[in-house]
Amino acid sequence: MILLIMIMLFVLAIILPLIGYYFKPYSKLTAAIFIFSPLVFILVIAGWWILATNHYFVSSTNLEYEYIGEFHLQETITEKQLEALGSFTKRENEDGYSYEIQGSFLSTDLKRKVVSISAYEIPLETTSGLKVGDNIEKAKQIYGSHHYSYHEMGLGKAVVYIDRINKHRLTIWTEDEHTVSNIWLDVY
Repeated sequence: MILLIMIMLFVLAIILPLIGYYFKPYSKLTAAIFIFSPLVFILVIAGWWILATNHYFVSSTNLEYEYIGEFHLQETITEKQLEALGSFTKRENEDGYSYEIQGSFLSTDLKRKVVSISAYEIPLETTSGLKVGDNIEKAKQIYGSHHYSYHEMGLGKAVVYIDRINKHRLTIWTEDEHTVSNIWLDVY
């Protein structure tokens, strides 16, 4: 199969322009079609890739009422709420604070409004019922088909849902492209 694809690409990239060059003295239109057909093919493939991997071309998914555990984006939190989950490590950043709680992360701005929540090792689930360990198909049933995907080295495949109205993004990481390994909800 791969050999067949490579042969087809060779024909498109090399042979068609040569055929076009041969037809140039007889018909400039025919020559132009043969010469520029590989360029058109490359532009179509590049356009498809941009559409498939870019959140600007994905329909919006309503994430306004989506929580992870008891934490909601743009909600002010207290350290007492964090202590209920166990011990945590607090780091001060120039744009706010970040908290690590048993391998999961929560970030706030300087006013302590939640801007990012990541459920990794703590058994937290989303308002819609998705949790680490679930099948990615369950996520697609819950949130729908309006998402884009990409691979990140060391993290695996990510399925991303965008809420343009509220500026929220839900990223679901998979460890083996089937099992949810991390759920990340943030403001973008």
